[in-house]
Amino acid sequence: MSKLSLIMAMEAEAEGLIDALGLEPFVPRPFYERLPLKFYHGIYQGRPETFLEITITVPGKDPRYQVDSIGTEPAAVAAFATVMEFQPDVLVSAGTAGSFAKHGASIGEVYLSDSAFYFHDHRIPLPGWDMFGKGAYPSLDVRHLARELGLPLGNISSGNALDFTEQELAAIAAHGAIVKEMEATAVAWVGYITGTPVFAIKSITDLIDTHPDSPSEFARNFVTAVISLTEKTLAIIDTFARDEKILIEHQTKEV
Repeated sequence: MSKLSLIMAMEAEAEGLIDALGLEPFVPRPFYERLPLKFYHGIYQGRPETFLEITITVPGKDPRYQVDSIGTEPAAVAAFATVMEFQPDVLVSAGTAGSFAKHGASIGEVYLSDSAFYFHDHRIPLPGWDMFGKGAYPSLDVRHLARELGLPLGNISSGNALDFTEQELAAIAAHGAIVKEMEATAVAWVGYITGTPVFAIKSITDLIDTHPDSPSEFARNFVTAVISLTEKTLAIIDTFARDEKILIEHQTKEV
């Protein structure tokens, strides 16, 4: 049975999927007891009689500040724990993100990752570390999936801020990225070092170039984006269940 593991930053992003898929809380090995990670597990039955093992990992509430543990560090921990615990065939970074009207994006539109994942706030102007800071970790080739479901593709850039600086916008443009968010490249790094294929599913909450106040737009459009994220992710899971070769081939584009 093929295994698909989703990493989702916020519990509110994951709740609809957990309910729709009938996933149950999973108690991990004792090593994880001090971490606030939450694991959910279940078996998805597609049509015809095909089955897919599904897990969702959420970093959980930060024990000090009692808010969702968003950003690259919790995402990397969640992804690594997921690989160690479940050994998935594919890792997926699923959640919300910002984009640009100039690239044709709209609120609630769902993107799949294209060729690579980048960081836009890792500024390390030293030989070797400059490329390390850039990231450029490869995405699983999901062009076939995008065509079948009519979803757009886009490079993704991650950073640890909801708002942005002009320098970060320049880095996003230089990377050819059209989706800006806070976790996917960290998940892609874990996938790269563990040999686990990774792709991302991102639903748009804010358009950076028309509404630069990202925090207020995020809050205003979050529910709309999550509804769309849940709908499209369920369609993607159903497609995987019916078309196992997408999981088996593991085609990635080196960048």
